[in-house]
Amino acid sequence: MEVTPSGGENELSVIPVFKENPRDIPMAMLYTVDKEHSFGKVCLKLRGILGMPLDHPMAIQTLDLNSNNGVAPLLREAKNKILTMDVDNRFDGVKWHGFGEPSKVITIIPILAPSGFFGFTIVGANPRRPIDERYEQFMRDISSKLSAIGASVMTSEENRKREEKLQKELAESTNRIRFMAEHASIGMQYLSTDGTTIWANDEYYRLTGHPREEEAHYPLSFLDTYVPEDRIIAHNDWTRLLQGEHNISSELHLKHEYIPPSGNPEPSCVLMQSFRVTENDQLSSVIVFTTDISTFKWAQASEARKAAEASEAKRKQEEFIDLLSHELRNPLSAIFQLADTVINSFPEGHHVSTTDYVEALRSNIENANTIIMCAKHQKRIVDDVLTLSKLKYTMLSISPRPAQLPNLTRQTVTMFQQELISHKITIETVADASLSEHEIDWVMCDKLRIQQILINLLTNAIKFTKMESKREIEVRFGACLSDPRSHFPNMYWAPQQQSEAADLTTDSEWGYGKSLYLTLMVRDSGVGMSIGEIQKLFTRFEQANERTSIRYGGSGLGLFVSQKLAEKQGGEIGVLSSPGTGSTFGFYVKSRKSDKNLVEHTDAGKKLEFSQPTPPCSPMAPCIIPQAKRENLTKGPVDLTKIHVLLVEDNIVNQHVVNKQLSKAGHKVYLANHGGEALEIIRQMDVWHETPEGKHLDIILMDWEMPIMDGLTCSREIRRLQMEGKINRHIEILATTANARPEQIATALDSGIDSVMVKPFLVKNLIQRMRERLTISPKSTLSIKSLPSS
Repeated sequence: MEVTPSGGENELSVIPVFKENPRDIPMAMLYTVDKEHSFGKVCLKLRGILGMPLDHPMAIQTLDLNSNNGVAPLLREAKNKILTMDVDNRFDGVKWHGFGEPSKVITIIPILAPSGFFGFTIVGANPRRPIDERYEQFMRDISSKLSAIGASVMTSEENRKREEKLQKELAESTNRIRFMAEHASIGMQYLSTDGTTIWANDEYYRLTGHPREEEAHYPLSFLDTYVPEDRIIAHNDWTRLLQGEHNISSELHLKHEYIPPSGNPEPSCVLMQSFRVTENDQLSSVIVFTTDISTFKWAQASEARKAAEASEAKRKQEEFIDLLSHELRNPLSAIFQLADTVINSFPEGHHVSTTDYVEALRSNIENANTIIMCAKHQKRIVDDVLTLSKLKYTMLSISPRPAQLPNLTRQTVTMFQQELISHKITIETVADASLSEHEIDWVMCDKLRIQQILINLLTNAIKFTKMESKREIEVRFGACLSDPRSHFPNMYWAPQQQSEAADLTTDSEWGYGKSLYLTLMVRDSGVGMSIGEIQKLFTRFEQANERTSIRYGGSGLGLFVSQKLAEKQGGEIGVLSSPGTGSTFGFYVKSRKSDKNLVEHTDAGKKLEFSQPTPPCSPMAPCIIPQAKRENLTKGPVDLTKIHVLLVEDNIVNQHVVNKQLSKAGHKVYLANHGGEALEIIRQMDVWHETPEGKHLDIILMDWEMPIMDGLTCSREIRRLQMEGKINRHIEILATTANARPEQIATALDSGIDSVMVKPFLVKNLIQRMRERLTISPKSTLSIKSLPSS
């Protein structure tokens, strides 16, 4: 009887072969190792039997080699060798094939393969053949054949199982990759060579807004997701991939909008990374990864904007400090020089007449008035800075006192009387009919704060009018009970810089008079402004345009402070202007009628009050002399008792004081209001190549900040003309400037200036410095290599 218990013996085809020779093999059993169930033990599986009944005790289907069941003890003995043994009663009941006679012996053959133990074959011997050398050789031959077949089967099985394992692992890996791709935070897209999307993950569709429908995936349909200007870039990238580039990375903008944390929506920005997929060196497809970098780019741009704004704010602040320094040092220089003049003004000797003393007194009174005017100018600037500081830290208080608007206005105008006369400006003060109409006499207001605004407006009016052919200023004041804006038709109002302030006039210190608004306007016949320039006016440190400070001076602070002060008093400030027609500045503040006529006895128009004593100043400013070697250029001997000086200075007071003192010391002075005038005067001097017989010139005193052409530009132009030979010898240029920072001094020296004297200084020290410069040996004369153009 032939049996195949598990079907596994077909792999060896052992039992069918044995069946063909039943006499020599009347009984056979095949066991192979069952690796699937061999956990910590050797488990054998019955793969086939011949002549052995299925229910025989020796025919155990699954056998533990280490047990004592069935043939296990016999198999253990034959594990490493062929074992032949006598048949005992354990084999009773076997249906022997061949002659039908029981075998006298059985042989157990271990099946060994190179990769390990495979199993056992048990065969019964021919009962009619002797058990001799031929039998043993027959068994060895069977063992050899079975081991070869077992090795082949084992390898095939291992390969099959390895393949199954790899297939399983590949399926798991594919599922993992697909899961990762579907849930990745970047877009993934798989395209054919004609640009059709074969597959894309959810993130790609979310990022790009590309439709998912199959009909929307036509060749190069992905290009439709980009903004028009970047669509061209994406198409070029695709062409480069087709032409052989292996990978391309580009930053592109999508039509799909990104909503930033602040600001308006903008096109999404993505990083596209495209890769060629090849088979046999031929392009088969393209993989594209899309990373959303919108937030990063927005943050980067925001950071760059903040850095630029911080840099611009720093630049404006430094510029403001420079301008403030200039505005403060200029009058201080005049104060020093005039004070020195007063000290040394009285004539000495036996032949001094009364007339000489009277003349000296008259001159000193004039000098004292000029000193007061300069001090007032400084005080106005300091007041603005202090006010700004108090506004910043909300320390500014409004203190109402009874006042008459006409007196307040006229007192403020009187402060500028000397300056108006010196610039030949006519001014008119006009009371509006609204004062009498509403029977307004005394009002409650902060007189000093209103004056501070009015002073700033008058300062600007004078500054922008003094250089015009028509020089007129009108100050108009009035009042209204409501709708104050209606008193200023067509005016551009400064944007509110703070939320609406509480009504201060409700406090008891304002009294209980009728509520009203005070209105004031300052109109000038200056240059006027465009709407673009007007919109920049009320920004701190800003002026109407970048040439305003060059042409007219100033710090760009006054109007900003004025706006803050007006808003603090429940009002507004505005302007009406157009180029060539002058400007009208107007403001209003909230007030109340005074319920009592309280007259203040202090006259702010005649008395200057300083919150701090003025610190002592050094009598002589430092002088900076460049140390660079200078090449020999000849110049004739200089008469140091009569130096011919070109004074280039835009400040009329400083110009007048320095000219007067230099002339008194016996020197010849030529005057220029700015660099352009200085160049015109030089063309008439003996240093000019076309006018060798012209007026003699020894040295130039050059201010830095001037209208039309500043001192540095003028100095560079002089050195250029000298290099070209149009100026026939070296002219000493001594800068007299309020710009005192080391880098500013270095800039001046780099511009062709020979030496710098920082304001304020005494004229006697200036004369000493001029003499030192004019007596420097030829080896110390400036070497002109290359100077930057203006």
